[in-house]
Amino acid sequence: MDGVCIEQCESEEVITQMNAIGNKVNVSGSNADTVLWLWEHLVPVSGQCQTLQGEVIRVLELLAWEAQANGNLNWDASFDEMLVFLRRAFLSSDYPLAETFSIETRLTIEADINRLANFILPTELDSRIYSEEQPYIKDDLYDRLAGHLVNYCRSAPHLIPII
Repeated sequence: MDGVCIEQCESEEVITQMNAIGNKVNVSGSNADTVLWLWEHLVPVSGQCQTLQGEVIRVLELLAWEAQANGNLNWDASFDEMLVFLRRAFLSSDYPLAETFSIETRLTIEADINRLANFILPTELDSRIYSEEQPYIKDDLYDRLAGHLVNYCRSAPHLIPII
C-alpha cells in the first residue's frame, strides 16, 4: 500500500468509528462517567487513538501508570513525546481545546504538564528526598487534566479526529 491509500484507509476508519458512536462524546453524568465513556469508546486495546479526546485520556492513563506503578523507571523518549502531545492538545492552536480555556486554566494546565515532566528518578535521588523531585504519583493532577478535557467536551462534544 502506498502512503495515500494508508492515509485514506485510516481516515475512513476514523469516520466509521465516529459514526458508530454518534460523532459526539457522551457527557451525561459525572466527570468520571465521561472519562470512562471516553476510555471505553475511544481508546483501542493497543496503539494510538483516532480521536483527540481518546488520545488525551490514553496518554494521561499511560503517564499515571508509569509514575504510580513504576516510579517512571521505564521513562524514555516515548513518554517525552506524550508530554509534547499534551502540550499541543491543551495549549496550542493546533487543536480547539486551548481556545476554550481561560488564561488561568491554561497556566494551571501548563504547570501540571511541567510537573509531570520534571522529576528525578528514584534511583538517582540522594538522601535529601523532596516530594517535588519525585515522579508525580497522586491522582489529583491527572484527574484535573482529565477534568479540563471533560469540561471542553461538555461545551463542544463533537469528536476531533487525529489524522
